[in-house]
Amino acid sequence: MARTIVTVSNEYGAGGTAVGNRAARLLGYEVVDEQLPFVVAQRLEISQQDAEAAEDTRRSVGERMLAGLERGTPELAIPSLSAALEERYVMEVRNAVLEYAARGRVVILGRGAGAILGKRPDVLRVFLHAPKAWRIEYVAQLHAIDRKTATDEVERVDAARRAYLRDAYKVAFGDPNEYDLGLDTAQLGHELCAALICQAANA
Repeated sequence: MARTIVTVSNEYGAGGTAVGNRAARLLGYEVVDEQLPFVVAQRLEISQQDAEAAEDTRRSVGERMLAGLERGTPELAIPSLSAALEERYVMEVRNAVLEYAARGRVVILGRGAGAILGKRPDVLRVFLHAPKAWRIEYVAQLHAIDRKTATDEVERVDAARRAYLRDAYKVAFGDPNEYDLGLDTAQLGHELCAALICQAANA
């Protein structure tokens, strides 16, 4: 059967946003990305501005430039939330992912969606990876920033994603048993990765 839901997880700098958006266009699916944290913000009764600020908390000016690569990462928002809100935040992210998935024909970027939805026959769980040095260079060149800033950001976000998936969903970030398709974007490139996702979704 065709997979009408695609989740895309990735190591930071592997190009999840670029590949996910390209795959969605090819499939004719809706992209679920920046709108999801705003839905969560409404349910938690915080403003959209607070939701955006949460994503940028504790970043330097240079690091905030990187937000355009892969925004809306819940693991980066959690440290800025109070302990009372943290559990509700995770629950509302889960609820929102389930509701978007119920529509079908969606590509959900990040937010632990693969762990939330699990091994369903209508879900294709994708993990994008690339060598760390390649990801650092990609981020540095894309945003015209120095290599040290890019290195710090790649390491910080990777660590945050590992901790988030472990604590919220008891899943090991990048564990091949948790995904249906793993692709090296450094070797294959964004265009081919998107085409392979489409082929797998339609298989």
